[in-house]
Amino acid sequence: MEQGDTVFTNQTDAVQLKCPVCQYEHIETRNIGKKAGGTIGTAAGAVAGASGAMSGAEVGATVGLVGGPVGVAVGGFFGAIIGGLIGAAAGHTVGTNIGKVVDDTMLENYYCPACDHTFGKNDI
Repeated sequence: MEQGDTVFTNQTDAVQLKCPVCQYEHIETRNIGKKAGGTIGTAAGAVAGASGAMSGAEVGATVGLVGGPVGVAVGGFFGAIIGGLIGAAAGHTVGTNIGKVVDDTMLENYYCPACDHTFGKNDI
C-alpha cells in the first residue's frame, strides 16, 4: 500500500474503504454474522428468559394479590411477558456483538458492487 491510500478501520472513522481489486469506493457491508448473531441471540435469550419469566410471573402474581384473583392473573401474565422480553433483548445484544466480531475476523464482510468481489479486513 502506498502513502495516501485510505483503508477502512470501522464505520466511525473518516477514512474511505476501497475495493482491493478495482479500487471502487462505494463498498457495502454484508453483516451476515451480525444479523445471524442477533437472530440467534434473540431466540436464545427468549428461551433463557422463559425461566426468568416464571420468576417474573411469580413476583407479578404476588404483587397482584392486592387486586384479588384478577390481579393475580394479570400480574402473573405481565410478569412473564416482561421476563421474556428482557431475556430476548439481552440475547439480541450479546448475539449482535458476537456476530460483529465474527464479521470482522472470520467472514468476508465487504462487497464491491462494481466487480462483485467480497473481501474481509485482512484483504484490505
